[in-house]
Amino acid sequence: MGKKAQNFKKWFVDIFSGDIILKKGMYRQMWFVTYIFALFCIIIAWSLYVEKKMVQVERNAKVIEALEVSYHQRSIELVGLDQRTKVEALLEKNHSKLLPPEEPAKLIKAE
Repeated sequence: MGKKAQNFKKWFVDIFSGDIILKKGMYRQMWFVTYIFALFCIIIAWSLYVEKKMVQVERNAKVIEALEVSYHQRSIELVGLDQRTKVEALLEKNHSKLLPPEEPAKLIKAE
């Protein structure tokens, strides 16, 4: 085994065993490294949260659009049903026994 292979093996073991931190004197800056790591975690979590909320907003916008279409269709149907002749035709079509009033409504007084 050559010297380069031994150096690579030693370097590999030093990195994964954590000895490189002691050899290079990086233990003095571990709080800074931990702080930077925490900031990256917070940034990633925040961006995932924002992306999730944006997807929810888009989904809600599609639902609102579908509900508006449904609302307009129903209002158009109700405006069409507002005509008395159409209502009477629907009643006859469904074999209803309901008839139009013969006299106007009366005011009832309760004591």
